[in-house]
Amino acid sequence: MIRVLNLVALFVVISLCSKAQLPLDQQRYYDSLTTILQHTRSDSIKARAHYALVYYWVPRDTAKARQCLDEARRLSKQYPFLQAISYGHEGYIYYSSDIDRSDASFAVADSLLNSFATKEAYQARANVWINRAAIRQRKDDDRGYIDIVLNRAIPYALKAGDSAIVASQYVGVGLAFMNLEQYDKAEPYFDKAIRIFQSINTQPSRLVAALNRAGENYVYLKKYDEAKKIVATVKTLLAPYPDSELYAVHYMVEGLCYLHDQQYTQAEASFNKGITAARGPNKAYVIQELSFYKVKALLANKKYEPAKQQLLELSSNEEVMELGSSRLEIYEGLATSYAGLGQMKPAYEWMKQARHLSDSLHESDLANDINDLEIKYQRAESQKEIITLKAKNEQAALSAKNSRLYILLLASTTLLLLIVATFALLYYRSNRKLLMQKELNHRQELKDIEQQQRLQFGQAVLQGEEQERRRLARDLHDGLGGMLAGVKINLSGQVEKIAAEQQGELRKTISQLDDSVTELRRIAHNMMPANLLKFGLQTALKDLSESLMTAAVKIDFQAYGIEPSMPEQTQINIYRIVQELLANAMRHAEASNIILQCSQDGDTFLITQEDNGKGFDTSVNGKGIGLSNIRNRVGFLRGMMDITSVINEGTTINIELHVG
Repeated sequence: MIRVLNLVALFVVISLCSKAQLPLDQQRYYDSLTTILQHTRSDSIKARAHYALVYYWVPRDTAKARQCLDEARRLSKQYPFLQAISYGHEGYIYYSSDIDRSDASFAVADSLLNSFATKEAYQARANVWINRAAIRQRKDDDRGYIDIVLNRAIPYALKAGDSAIVASQYVGVGLAFMNLEQYDKAEPYFDKAIRIFQSINTQPSRLVAALNRAGENYVYLKKYDEAKKIVATVKTLLAPYPDSELYAVHYMVEGLCYLHDQQYTQAEASFNKGITAARGPNKAYVIQELSFYKVKALLANKKYEPAKQQLLELSSNEEVMELGSSRLEIYEGLATSYAGLGQMKPAYEWMKQARHLSDSLHESDLANDINDLEIKYQRAESQKEIITLKAKNEQAALSAKNSRLYILLLASTTLLLLIVATFALLYYRSNRKLLMQKELNHRQELKDIEQQQRLQFGQAVLQGEEQERRRLARDLHDGLGGMLAGVKINLSGQVEKIAAEQQGELRKTISQLDDSVTELRRIAHNMMPANLLKFGLQTALKDLSESLMTAAVKIDFQAYGIEPSMPEQTQINIYRIVQELLANAMRHAEASNIILQCSQDGDTFLITQEDNGKGFDTSVNGKGIGLSNIRNRVGFLRGMMDITSVINEGTTINIELHVG
């Protein structure tokens, strides 16, 4: 799916010269501004009115917007502050057509506003940085966007005492986290924004914009009941304003809820309404997003021909095709469409392109991960060298100081020689002890740093291993599995076309393909269990225990108080630990009866495994690869492991993990 382009700076950001956002009733807004121009003689008030009209005309007629800006600048010649904010409005005009020129104008505005220390100036600077942050996001830099909003825009808004801007930027930060697919982090920012908008007297359009995006985030979090409540609330708020551009995102969230409920015709209708309602400088991006969702509804409703036409139209858009994820979705959608239409040859070609692109994207991600690990390791090594060199320099400086003091003492008078010599000896011994203690301290610091670096590197390796398992599982399931499925489709289409005596052999081949697909899915499940990601740790451990039981091996799995809210990475590590424990008990201990207990008490997670296997000598056989992997993961979770084993009587393993 194309990324959710967070253009909140143009969608919900306030004017640079007033405290009011472009309201839902835009005609009334325009009429009030023209009335001001007709009945006032003040150049400053007229200039502000023309600046406000810039926001009205940009989505309708950029030439008229430019005329309003020129007239406002003419009227602002005697007012330095109004001259400064004119560059912010100029940046707004160029935002859709030339973002580099737009960013340059916003930079000039911020530079000129730096000489003013009023609440209005802080408000204007907050909006300048909001728009510059939006430009970073258009350049695919979500982290840069979040940094600017949190460290530039919001501090200026707080100085201005403008809660509305702060709330709007909470919406923007939430959208940025949505772009990074960190939907749980986005949720509290949307909640803060909605609470602020509901507590202050502001334009309802801001509250609607925040609710729309919060509803979309609920869909990604699979909180469909909350999303539906949002849809109902927004529908009531927008009812008096049938021409509002905010309907576009409202219909998108409504369509996603219909899509989840498998009401595909209603979902398609909602997405079409959203496309019709899209307006303003963000129109193209919103329509693209809605079009991709519409394709999902068409394919789910088996309307393959309209879906194909929509995908071909999207593929002709160069901006859409710049993103690899968008191209991948288009290729996969075309493969599904052609297959649904019975055109297997183009379906196969599109599927082949999709798999090739998917492999390229995964290889790029893996290369980036490896480069990041290498950079972290090199930085750690450089830091160790700096600390070592610093310690040597300090030691050399102390030695030089002591030598100079010793020479000075030897040059003292003969009368005081004995006293000076005694003093020098005592001083030398004292300093030597001090140097030895410092050297021991430095060695301990280096040892601690080295141990910490090893732990961090081990953590990075474990994370990289899980990412690689996830990638391989996805590649096996989606890549090779998809290819085998395609082969099966092609062979199935040939059954009726060959002689009857040959159909048996072909059907036997198809059956073997089915067995291959089943085995492939089992391997992919072992590498990254789907049950863990879908239903949580307790269900995954129960399924693991049941899958390993045989007529000769009984596994008694007992779970107490396991919380489903643990981070996904923590659950994966616990699953791997249990998986290795069970494998060792069955493979090496040859146990016939295994008791596995998993319990959680707050931030502490306990694992106890007892078996009746042949046992082992922990001082000799306790350093195998399997136990090393377990110890690494226990160390990753800051835990402890205790092993008690008696030859021919069995083994008991107790593990305590910190999962807070």
